[in-house]
Amino acid sequence: MDYLPYVQAHRDFYRPLEEAEDIGTVYRANVVPDDWRRNQSGIWAMYRPPGAPTVTHGWKVHVSASYKRVQDVLDAAAAVCVEQEVPFKHLRSSLFFIMLHHKQAYRPQSGKFIAAYPPDEAAARKLMEALARATSGEEGPYILGDRRWRESRVVSYRYGAFETIPVMLPDGVEDFMVPDGTGQLVPDVRGLTFTLPTGITDPFVSAADTPVPARKPQTPEAPETPRKPSPEADGVSFEGLRFEKVLRHSNGGGAYRAVATGSGEEVFVKEARPHTGLHRGGAAPDYLAHEHRVLRTLDEHAPGLAPKPLGFFRHWEHSYLVTELVPGRSLLEWVTHEYPGFVIGAGAEEYGSYWQRSRRILEQLTARLKRLHGAGYAFLDVSPRNVLVDDDDQVRLIDFETATRLGEPAALFGTPGFFPDEPSDRLEERMREDPTYCDRYGLAALAQLLAFGMKHHVIQREPAVLHHLSHRLSEDAGVPLPHDLWERATAFTSPDAASPLPSPRQVDDDPTGCLRRLQQATADALLAMADPEGRVVFPTVPNGYATHQHGVPYGTAGIVHALRLAERTVPDAVLERMRTESLKLADRAAPGLHTGNAGIAWVLADLGMVEEARFLLEAAEKHPVLAQRATLGEGIAGVALTHLALYRHDGDESHLTAASRLRARIPDGAELAPVLQREGVTGLLHGRVGIALLDHYLHRLLGDEDAKRRGLDLLREEAAMADPYPGGGIGFRVSTVDQRLYPYLHRGSAGFALVGARFLPVADEDLAVAVHRAIQASTVATTVYAGLYEGHSGLVFALAEHARLTGAPHGHAAALHAAKGLFSHAVSDPSGARFHGEYLMKFTADLWSGSAGVLLALTRVLDGRPDMFFTVDALLDADDTLPYG
Repeated sequence: MDYLPYVQAHRDFYRPLEEAEDIGTVYRANVVPDDWRRNQSGIWAMYRPPGAPTVTHGWKVHVSASYKRVQDVLDAAAAVCVEQEVPFKHLRSSLFFIMLHHKQAYRPQSGKFIAAYPPDEAAARKLMEALARATSGEEGPYILGDRRWRESRVVSYRYGAFETIPVMLPDGVEDFMVPDGTGQLVPDVRGLTFTLPTGITDPFVSAADTPVPARKPQTPEAPETPRKPSPEADGVSFEGLRFEKVLRHSNGGGAYRAVATGSGEEVFVKEARPHTGLHRGGAAPDYLAHEHRVLRTLDEHAPGLAPKPLGFFRHWEHSYLVTELVPGRSLLEWVTHEYPGFVIGAGAEEYGSYWQRSRRILEQLTARLKRLHGAGYAFLDVSPRNVLVDDDDQVRLIDFETATRLGEPAALFGTPGFFPDEPSDRLEERMREDPTYCDRYGLAALAQLLAFGMKHHVIQREPAVLHHLSHRLSEDAGVPLPHDLWERATAFTSPDAASPLPSPRQVDDDPTGCLRRLQQATADALLAMADPEGRVVFPTVPNGYATHQHGVPYGTAGIVHALRLAERTVPDAVLERMRTESLKLADRAAPGLHTGNAGIAWVLADLGMVEEARFLLEAAEKHPVLAQRATLGEGIAGVALTHLALYRHDGDESHLTAASRLRARIPDGAELAPVLQREGVTGLLHGRVGIALLDHYLHRLLGDEDAKRRGLDLLREEAAMADPYPGGGIGFRVSTVDQRLYPYLHRGSAGFALVGARFLPVADEDLAVAVHRAIQASTVATTVYAGLYEGHSGLVFALAEHARLTGAPHGHAAALHAAKGLFSHAVSDPSGARFHGEYLMKFTADLWSGSAGVLLALTRVLDGRPDMFFTVDALLDADDTLPYG
């Protein structure tokens, strides 16, 4: 999910870009006649002539522009569209233009300033010919998924959908469709290369046309490989370089490892695409040329400080900087792999060694920045991705594109969390007084990263959290953080700043009481965030705008669920909006427990709205996408489990029959894999373990011995996919393709333990050991996120569940200790306590990664209620006539 458009509009919350108060210069199509229909859709202004035919798909025409020529290009292109009576749209303002062309923008959309919708092939040809004439001499970004029209540098085209023809995916996201050559609907691919559906040919390219190449010539960014799903650099050669590996891509260009064919030397190549990578009025080629000048100066006056420049050239329309290849991995990656808090059971020896290495890294960085300042430059973007650490812990600075001569005006922007979060006028004043201020601030933020892991975003908003982080380190490591590292980490932050949150000593003296205060403060802030009339009812993450706004993970239902269990009253307006809009969307919404109708039905039933719940569950069971997934999160298992939840409310035994009938639709063995999320997938929501949860309840409620057998088989198959977790226990890879090893609730150790513990009375020794080792991995001390599905709260929840289910000695104490770690994620606010959500850029209310998930975990630890994460243990507890096994 592209988060960039959601971080500009509001200081605290993810909001769509169009909600920004200051959208910059407004662009206007002044030549559009008054009788044309006009409307706005997000960041776009749209125009349609009277009587224009409705066309759902065809040859879409795009016009790009350089930033300084936007309004001129719009004037010329709009005049052509009006003359030919072709509907069109354009970006509404300079803010929207910059964000679509930003360095970190979504690459398939970049360059699309104007889109026009001719009704047929002949009209498209006529339009492009006229647009090319009207914009002759203009330049704009190359749109990666388009073909340019002949010699034009701004007019391009692709085959795609004009009107929305949505098809719901199992995760609740709508995929846009377009007919192929046979009329069958296929995904409308908006990718990085020109792609046509089967049976569709490009009518604008022929031998007679002899156009400028339909795709640009071979470059690392887009080699001449038709229909390739993503660009690769392998085998591409030009300018005496053979490109061997793509290191990263951004909208501004790419970075590559290459070999100089003459000498055989490995080199680093950085690419800049024209008219992209916009920031503060500059584009990627401007920054790359600036970086080349800086590197040349530093190579002359401070050799070895920066990567040695080896060359600078243009190929096709792109700029390339060649430097020495600096060995190592980013400091961010180094911390991710080396920080002891990410390892189970790390103690004083591991932390002591790590702190020694951290000291050496900071000393080197300090010396390198001092030398840079002595050479007359400030680095400005001192951040972990701009520091490389080699196998011997030797450190180098890279990426000098923002480096500026001391005392000269600079574009004051940097990586969030590692750059001063101050008003621009105040920061400019500080830089006039001390041109090294931003560098020293960034160095202190790197010290925080090294000392505490990924908590810089919290520290910047809640300085007092430093005491919790330090105290937690002392508990986990057995020794305190060294004083010199504390001094470095707090150089620009006041850990003694006033905070309404309890201190570490208060938490130690009364952990239950302090956690209760945090629970209530979290609920208070959640209720304060509610906006029953807003676009979304509660602040969410970017995915919350692409999926069901009332769904369990990202939307209203999950938040209401957490508030209800915490015994907090939800405003009637919130409940009514969730009810009415969910019923209205029932036929369109995804069916899943954690994606759509089934989850909302469960929450409504718990609120007493049983009839509404039955209606939504019926819609879920009828949805065609249900056949594509067997899983708990998106598919059949979750819908079947929701039937059991409703049985608890209305006692209608047809729910038991429906649950069994749905389970019979889930295949066994090798036939199961195609109806899981992806190849080799694991996890509670997407893998086998979630289906085993359903089998547990079918066995216990109905005495179904086959269900017990199937559930045990599924758990054993999942356990066989586990890998050792660093320091102890087992973790789970996301999938065959995504090899990240997770201990979390929605996928990983905690989710496996949550289900596996319910099978322990009938499990063999191997499975029992796997459950024990999974819960061991769930005790990891440090997480990036606070959230429930993929963060600290999920570990807290799993530990508390395991303690209840097994009665394990010290189980509740382990859960309570883990819950205390949530103070290291909390940010106080006049309304209560808030938590950063996914991407760590903003606060969110959602159950997936935000405050609602934290609230649910705290309530689970403090109140011990069953069935808080969509289980039905209460059905079993209410019927002692159903012994296990």
